[in-house]
Amino acid sequence: GTIQKIYIQHGSQPGKVSQIYSIARKNSIAIVNADPGKLRQMVGDVNHQGIVALIAPVQVFDLLELDLPVTAVAPMCLVIADRIQDPHNMGAIIRSAEIFGANGVIFSTRENVPITEVVVKASAGAALHCPLYRADNLVKAAQWLKENNVWIYGTAVDAGDTLWDVDFRRHCAIVVGSEEKGIRTLLEKQCDQTFRIPQIGKTQSLNASVAAGVVLAEMVRQRSQS
Repeated sequence: GTIQKIYIQHGSQPGKVSQIYSIARKNSIAIVNADPGKLRQMVGDVNHQGIVALIAPVQVFDLLELDLPVTAVAPMCLVIADRIQDPHNMGAIIRSAEIFGANGVIFSTRENVPITEVVVKASAGAALHCPLYRADNLVKAAQWLKENNVWIYGTAVDAGDTLWDVDFRRHCAIVVGSEEKGIRTLLEKQCDQTFRIPQIGKTQSLNASVAAGVVLAEMVRQRSQS
């Protein structure tokens, strides 16, 4: 996404906004002076501090635009979000994916929350940097990835293997299911390996986005040592 316009509240301190004006001019971004009511209408109760940027919609690619077959020297890592309904969770998954260097997040066009402003905000801007791919059918998407030398790993609370048993030093896609339903059965059957995250407490499972972060951190650890 790119900045289309910047709205600045009437009467903002010159020193505070002079740098913004300068950057906007260099990048041909329109500046609009607005009253407080207009800014409040745009962002609600968010503390905007007198400045609001209008960002173009985040670009979502078709899965077939993903650069496969994989020929890169460095192993690829993707995240597959299965039936994630909460926009804050989806945003946090994208945030973890971007922070840990994943090559993209794949989601279903039918059963996943769409990429809305709430998702982008929850991602802390990561949705602007992490490639997002839509797929009509995640089972077929997983099959296509496997045909192209990508291993499919899935999180499952009842799996025999643990996170420490998984080899992330190869091209892989990590499937993260919803907290309520987990990974759907047909998609789990496509997984080359399912695993659980070791836990000590009594709570049944981690939040989906936290689980994604834990798994991706282990992926980075393994690859940094290989």
